[in-house]
Amino acid sequence: MNKNKTLAQRFKEHNAVKKLASQKKRILLTVSGGLDSMVMCHLFSAVRYPFAIAHCNFQLRGEEANGDEALVKTLADAYGVTVFTKCFDTKAYAEEKGLSIQLAARELRYNWCEELRKEHKLDNIATAHHLNDNIETILFNLTKGTGIRGLRGIPVKQGKIIRPMLFASREEIEAYAKEHNIAYREDSSNASDKYTRNKIRHHIIPLLKEINPALEQTFADKIELFTELEGVYEKTLGKEAKQLFLQRRNDVYIPILKLKKVKHASSALYEYLSEYNFTKEQVEDVLAAIDGTPGKQFITDKARIIKDRQFFILSKLPEQNITAKVINQGDTELDLGDKKLSIKQGDIKPTADKTIAYLDADKLQFPLIVRRWKQGDYFYPFGMKMKKKKLKKFFVDEKVSLADKENIWVVESGERIVWVAGYRIDERFKVGAQTKQVYSIAIR
Repeated sequence: MNKNKTLAQRFKEHNAVKKLASQKKRILLTVSGGLDSMVMCHLFSAVRYPFAIAHCNFQLRGEEANGDEALVKTLADAYGVTVFTKCFDTKAYAEEKGLSIQLAARELRYNWCEELRKEHKLDNIATAHHLNDNIETILFNLTKGTGIRGLRGIPVKQGKIIRPMLFASREEIEAYAKEHNIAYREDSSNASDKYTRNKIRHHIIPLLKEINPALEQTFADKIELFTELEGVYEKTLGKEAKQLFLQRRNDVYIPILKLKKVKHASSALYEYLSEYNFTKEQVEDVLAAIDGTPGKQFITDKARIIKDRQFFILSKLPEQNITAKVINQGDTELDLGDKKLSIKQGDIKPTADKTIAYLDADKLQFPLIVRRWKQGDYFYPFGMKMKKKKLKKFFVDEKVSLADKENIWVVESGERIVWVAGYRIDERFKVGAQTKQVYSIAIR
């Protein structure tokens, strides 16, 4: 970092080197009204890059959100640039698509901005992600489990989306805003530790900075290195992928004999399958089944792998027919669209509530699969002394209506049903005298 140069000078250099924004391109800036995006607008104006502004009101924070919109419109008037604003019913969209609120807002924003970009013949869409966002993303990826792609964090350019401020730290952006008296609004949700990213920002990064005060610069240097290494890695895997992942109509066939010969089979599989939300643990399970009997399945919310005699067959699940979702270790909630799951683990005292499953944490195998029940499903209902029962018969005995039966979810651990959600847990996973940690799942 050259401390003799102003942030505006470094901004201009960064965009020139990375070929992002320039005086010859018209960029659509996504502006929330917060510190980062308001500084981004000021920088674009300072170096005379042509731009327009897009602001989304997700209607999640009442008058606070309306105040954000008003500030952004005032800003656009001051700069003399075009501003586009739109209100979204984010909660309704999230429920319809079966997404979390955060993912729903992201999808709505990017889809709308791309429509604006095309309609008004703009070159790119810019977001105000900065260096600290990138650090948080890398730490988040490492915590959840990642391949080499996760080590380089947020890409500086992704299709038509650019990140012109990834070089700058939050501290530099705050100093710039103070120096230039830039007005901005603080999102109250940023102070909450409800989201994992906020926990990393408020607690983990300050601890790491005690060890290394130059944390941001260290990460900035390593991100460049990881990005270069990713290119080499992708090129090497690309050669193997042509022989290992065979596209046949809508499915991908993975030849078992060729997979056995690959030196780094686990890495090759994970880099490919992670796009379909397969975890590292699931990839290891796939490899463990390589000499097993045909018919074994591995499933995520996006795809399913079925073991055949000569191939592992990967089939993408149509979005409208997704019937399964995944609970990874450490998850605290899961949106099922029509229902939501709340998850806890620790010293929990079970209560007599059918909407909550209390399970022995040590008996669970992650990731857990949450799916609709199907014909042939069976479990060992709690309280029936290990007597096996098909769900179809269980529902008849419980006098479950046809309408209710069609909407029942089950939770699986290692292909064994642990809970018929809202009705009964499986005897094999019950909490007992030897239980050290209780794992609870509530359905609402």
